[in-house]
Amino acid sequence: MKRSTKIKRKAKTPAELAAELVQAKGEAIGVPAAQLARGGYVEVDVPLRDGGRVVSLKTLSNRGATPVGRWKAAGLLSASQIAAIDHCEALWSQLGGKGLVMDFDRVGGAGQGNGWAEQEALDDLARFKGYIPAKYWTVFENVCRFDEPAGTAGSSLSTNARSAIDTARVVVMFVADIIAMRERLA
Repeated sequence: MKRSTKIKRKAKTPAELAAELVQAKGEAIGVPAAQLARGGYVEVDVPLRDGGRVVSLKTLSNRGATPVGRWKAAGLLSASQIAAIDHCEALWSQLGGKGLVMDFDRVGGAGQGNGWAEQEALDDLARFKGYIPAKYWTVFENVCRFDEPAGTAGSSLSTNARSAIDTARVVVMFVADIIAMRERLA
């Protein structure tokens, strides 16, 4: 009886397949190899408006590009803190603000056209601000909404660069905990 000479291949895990996909996508869009090697990239869907319709485009997102992204990836934030930050980010997105594409159909300062949703988001955010001391809210908003570096945001509450980063992270965690507790998130 003859033995099979076929080479048996081991099936790749979902994580290995995802890493290969990110590598291929990164090379296709021109992400430097050294940056890809550091990791932290995930594939995401980005909704883009094309005339009157919304088109979804798959691209890479660097989870380490923002302080909150790095803290989430490193596991430094609890589930309730992530839920509170994500909830605030959703409210801020209803107000407009930073976007990937300029919308020339929108008049500056006029909102996104859904006044009721914008007003509800403003009301919710004003309620959250009422729970938190003003300096802490400013650091939270600057880090989570505007992606300000943690050292810059925390510098108003500390004396040196390293403690400014730690201070910003602790303030973000504290504010997220207060919002999660008061709003019963996660």
